[in-house]
Formats: sequence, structure tokens, C-alpha cells
Amino acid sequence: MSRPLKVALLQLRAFDLGEHATAWGELLQRVDEAGAAEPRLIVLPEASYPAYFLHSRAAYERAGVRPDAEVEGELGERAARFGCYIAAGLVSRRPDPRDATGTALHNACVLFGPDGHVAGRYTKSFLWHFDRDWFTAGTEYPVFDIDGAAAGLLVCADGRLPEITRSFAVAGARLIVDCTAWVSWARERALLSSAQIDYIMPARAIENGAWVVAADKVGVEAGSIVYAGRSGVIDPAGRWVAQAPADRDGLLTCTIDLDAAGGPPVERRPHLYAGAATPGQRSRAAALAREPLVAEDAAARVGAVALAPAHSAVALMQRARTIVRALAAQGTALVVLPDLAGLDARAVTKWEALPLFAELSAERGTLLTVQLAERSNGRTFKTAYLLLGGELLVAHRQTHLSEAELRAGFSPGDEPPPVVETTVGNVGLLAGSEGLVPELARSLKWRGAEVIAWSAGALAAPLRTLARTRANENRAYVIAAGTPSAQDGAYVIDPSGAVLGETLAGEEMATAADLNRVLARWNDMAPGTNPVRDRPPGAFESLFAARP
Repeated sequence: MSRPLKVALLQLRAFDLGEHATAWGELLQRVDEAGAAEPRLIVLPEASYPAYFLHSRAAYERAGVRPDAEVEGELGERAARFGCYIAAGLVSRRPDPRDATGTALHNACVLFGPDGHVAGRYTKSFLWHFDRDWFTAGTEYPVFDIDGAAAGLLVCADGRLPEITRSFAVAGARLIVDCTAWVSWARERALLSSAQIDYIMPARAIENGAWVVAADKVGVEAGSIVYAGRSGVIDPAGRWVAQAPADRDGLLTCTIDLDAAGGPPVERRPHLYAGAATPGQRSRAAALAREPLVAEDAAARVGAVALAPAHSAVALMQRARTIVRALAAQGTALVVLPDLAGLDARAVTKWEALPLFAELSAERGTLLTVQLAERSNGRTFKTAYLLLGGELLVAHRQTHLSEAELRAGFSPGDEPPPVVETTVGNVGLLAGSEGLVPELARSLKWRGAEVIAWSAGALAAPLRTLARTRANENRAYVIAAGTPSAQDGAYVIDPSGAVLGETLAGEEMATAADLNRVLARWNDMAPGTNPVRDRPPGAFESLFAARP
């Protein structure tokens, strides 16, 4: 079956607040152009009218912008005229007793139906930087019907909090509509991009098995804010299937198949996510941000190894010894090895290999993480082990399995991933497909993880994309080890999502880099923007409720 949906993404020029009349005229002209292409959905950027940077609430009040009723009336009329949906990023006034004036400004995405009426309204929740100086944050995450499909409406930085798109997916959304204004910088306009373009929004598509359609601005606003453009469509596998350039405005159309979105690739197990249900302000991560730490005592060298599973423990250990000994000689304190069980329930087990890895960790007192098959009481688990100086610190059975892993005969574990205090900091373990589940990495951060050691192995998704996203959204180092394949590899990622080290595609080898835990305790993404402190308490109960 196929359910086609033709979308039209308007990449609009940025205008300053004082130019709102020009912005409005151009917006209507461009909507008319899009309507002529006969799409079922037209998407406009964040704050398409009157502007994104408002300078101040007082400046907005003085600007003489059009009343909301007039703006929404004209857009609704066009939705009816063209017989389509329009999702428009708008600055909206809404009654709010919390505001001193009784009226709050919302950074909103307003959805107009083909009948011309407002079919949905979403307010930006994760306010970014100066947003909070004049906007009031939203606290609700509804889904709306677009041509018979459940859809979540998103506004820009909301994509940086995994709980928001996850809430949409749990409610059945397989389409995420992003009215955005991706801020960027570069020396050449054609090179503009952002973390959300490069890996965060692709990861949102992957982990939720959903389409993402995003409309962005281009140009410069307020002489200081540069937009990245690159409006486009991301498929449920995280691939950009259509993308506009970074350096000019325009119209991008694309037809997607709604039936190609199958939802989250790994079944959720909400009772394992309790660690992430704590309000951010009361989390261990928030407490660590307030504790003193000497920078020169917080540094360590860490490494990740790209290695393929092998049926022979002898062959496997020969390769592993060579690489781990080289890393140890280079002063690497923590080495993360991949999932070596793969899709073979008869693979090398802990009984064959764990003593050998313990011996290897004892040679130089190295922290070593590896994942092996574990057979117990007639069941086979994929278990990650953290070793130090020959001693087992902790074992963790992988809790979330892909369909391929289940078909191969593996059973899931029933305990949340652990956080262990070590010589390189608080290390949280992720095992295999667990990295596809954003709630688990979030739980590790909330419980104080500064370093996430991910024995990833072979994933059905790009490891680099997911590792960078898990690091960025949690402000933690991610040390991820996979197979040598082009899609996997091994990586050391810093808390901003920057790649500090990575392996060559197709090579069994290691990469190593230095970390400093100070950065993993500094949770700000931008001034006044903190994913630990600012995650709305109680807003995501549906993600963490115990399973009946």
C-alpha cells in the first residue's frame, strides 16, 4: 500500500521586525506560488510573520504588526482556496494569566485545514537563548490529523529535546512537521548548516520511525542572526531525500509515502526509563553541575574500537589484544569495544572470552567495556561488561532488542543500564540497540553519567548520527564502538556533538581522544538554554509510565 502526501516547503528570506509589512507581502506571494503546485501540505518557517528576533516585548508592541485574526484569516482563506493544509510559524498573542499583561506571546506553529479553519496549534516548548525574553513556553504536545495521518508540529529548537518528538510518536504520529529557523555561521553562504540539519533531525526520524519535513529561513536578521536554509524532507531511515540549498530562498516540493513510516524501530519498555522521569532540577546531573571540579584532574584519554564479531575466541582475542595494547601504551584509560555477539546466539560467549578480556584489562589497569553473548537458564542475552584491572565492575544485559536480534534467539534483560563511578568519571553503559532509544541515554544523564560507553556493534542505522545526537542532547561524552562497516565504525564524541575521533570506514582499528569531565557538567546549549534545567517537569509522563 501507499499513501502519498505531496508537501511544499517554503524557504523564505529573513526580514527584521521593522520590515514586517514587506515580510507579509512576500509570504502571501510565496504561499500563492506554492499553492499553484497543488500540494496537500504547505510548510512555512518559524516566525514567518512578523520576525523571529523581536528585540523586546516593548519593541514588538511598538512595531504595529497585523492582528492575529487578520493573519490567520488570510492564511486560512488560502488553505481553503488551494484545498490543502498550511503549517505556518507565527508569533501569536494568546490569553495567559501568567503574563503581567494578561496576554502572552507564543512562538507558534498554526495548522490550517483545507476548510480554511485552524486545525491545530502548537507552542514552542524548548525556548532558545533570547526566545525566553519575550515568548512564553508551551507545555502540551498534541498530535493533529493531516490528510488522515497523525502528525506532530514542531518549532525549531524543540527538535533538540528528544522527549518532544518521542511524545508525538507515542501518540501515533508518523509525520513531524518542523517550522524552523536554524541558526548557523560560516564564511560562505553555501556552506551554512547546523547540528539539527547534520544529525539531530535525522536521528529524530530514525528513533521514531517517522518522516520529518522542515521549512527554514535564509539570509541575515537583525544584522547578527544567520539562517542555514536547507529546508527539506528526511525519511524514516534518517536520509535526506530532498533538500534546498543554504544560500537562496525558494520552493521545494516532495511527495512522501506515509505508509513507509513504521514507528519506533525498537519496542519501548517505559518501566525501564524511571531514571529520566525525575524533574531535571532534582536530577544527579543538575547536582553535579553545581559541584566543584578541578579541571586538570578531570581529564582522561578514551578510545573506541571498530571490530567485527568472530566465531573463534582465539582470532577475536588476537585482534583485540593488538589494538587494546596499543591504546594502553598511548595512555588510554578507557577502551570501548563493540557488541561482539552480533546476530549469532552461538557467538563467542562470556565463558570463553570474558576471562581473556579481564586479563587484557589487568595488563595496564585499563577500563574496558565489551559486549558478549551470555547463556543463562536456557536463555541467551547480549551482555555488556565493564572491567578494570582484571576485575568485573558491572554487567548489563541489553534491554531493547531489534527484531533481527529477537529472531536470532536473544532475550532482553530487565534492568536499566547502570552508571558506575570510575577513574575517568561517571560511566553509563549502553548496549547495542539501546542507543536507538533516547529515553535510556537520557536516564543515564539524569543519574549522573558524564561518559556514555556504547558497545554498539552493527546497527540498522548510522552510528555516527545517533552517537552525535546522544552526546549533544545529553551534554555528555559518548564513546561508541561498532563494526568496521561504512555505516558503523567507532567514535569519540564530545558533549556538543563534535567528533573528536573516528575510525576509517572498513578498517578494524581504534580511535582515541582526550575528554574533560568539566564539559559534561556544563549543560548549557546557549545562554539561558539548558536541557537539564529547562525540561518541563511532568510534561512527559506518557514516556516514563510503568507498563501495566
